[in-house]
Amino acid sequence: MTAAVNRNVDQEIRQRMEAWKQTFQAKDVDGMMAFYASGDTFTAFDIMPPLEFHGGEMWRENWTSFFALWDGSPTIEMYDVRIHASGELAIFRAVAHLQGTTAGHEAEVWSRQTICLRRMDGQWLMIHNHVSVPINFATGHALVSLKPEQPTP
Repeated sequence: MTAAVNRNVDQEIRQRMEAWKQTFQAKDVDGMMAFYASGDTFTAFDIMPPLEFHGGEMWRENWTSFFALWDGSPTIEMYDVRIHASGELAIFRAVAHLQGTTAGHEAEVWSRQTICLRRMDGQWLMIHNHVSVPINFATGHALVSLKPEQPTP
């Protein structure tokens, strides 16, 4: 793959993830589902239960439940983005900063995102999404306030 192709793929994926972000911030579940591979082709490991998601319908239910928690629309920004691609597969990794109001309280969470994409029918679709937060093993508590020293967009 030439450098020009790599830059094109990088740009396509960045644009795709920016479009995903817009549907996320609009709490548009139907719009968001267009970014994921259909059926059992899609899997996820999320910070919300269950331990593993299989298929689009299960993921749609997760988004519906997640958005119901928020008063208004949450915002999300991706930092330290890295994209690795070869052929029809790509990996998008970033540190995500989520903010908003839930149950009347301001919430702020930093998480790690790793998204596997596959070019299907001419567009990049997510085939696996992994969101995680570090934990303090001594207390068993998630460390959602950790953030990069100097996050870069």
